[in-house]
Amino acid sequence: MQQARERAQRIKLILTDVDGILTDGKVNFFVAPDGRIEEFKSFNTQDGIALMLCHSAGILCGIITGRRHQTTIERAKNLGFKYMYQGFLTKIGPLQDVLEKENLTPDQVCYMGDDITDIPLLAEVGFAATVPNAVDVVKDHAHYITKRVGGDGALREVVDFVLDAQGKLGPILEQVKASAWTHGARPKMEIITSQEGIN
Repeated sequence: MQQARERAQRIKLILTDVDGILTDGKVNFFVAPDGRIEEFKSFNTQDGIALMLCHSAGILCGIITGRRHQTTIERAKNLGFKYMYQGFLTKIGPLQDVLEKENLTPDQVCYMGDDITDIPLLAEVGFAATVPNAVDVVKDHAHYITKRVGGDGALREVVDFVLDAQGKLGPILEQVKASAWTHGARPKMEIITSQEGIN
């Protein structure tokens, strides 16, 4: 755990997958009255506070997902993610893109993923995190496995861990207790779409 804390101290950017991390991994479909097939996802509100905490602490956040869906875009905008890479089953390209844009190195990045397409990123970044319901081989590449499952505040747990390791969580909590917490502004989200992924 000490090694994980040391890795977390360097983090300036948190990237995450969606299905299985921000959600429980289930994809729910229903047929609309006009016959269209609609999809919906469930997200945890505690992950929303996680983004607000990151804004306060000056940590950037982004999504890299293999799926393309408007629900995810709207949720990401609402929470204040700066980057949204959708349709990327091969995820190293988005990582390299955001590193160049933000002038960061891989050791300054945390990535959360739960399936085999996430392994290259987990192996590349400074702080690799996953969830207990991840594929077993993914856990072998993680520095930190959350107690919470995907869709149940797993991102929040990692954000709290990172901020605590950096000494930033305590001061924010004191501000909250004093009703003096003002989280930073949400950045304008950049959406980058690939045709590689899954609709």
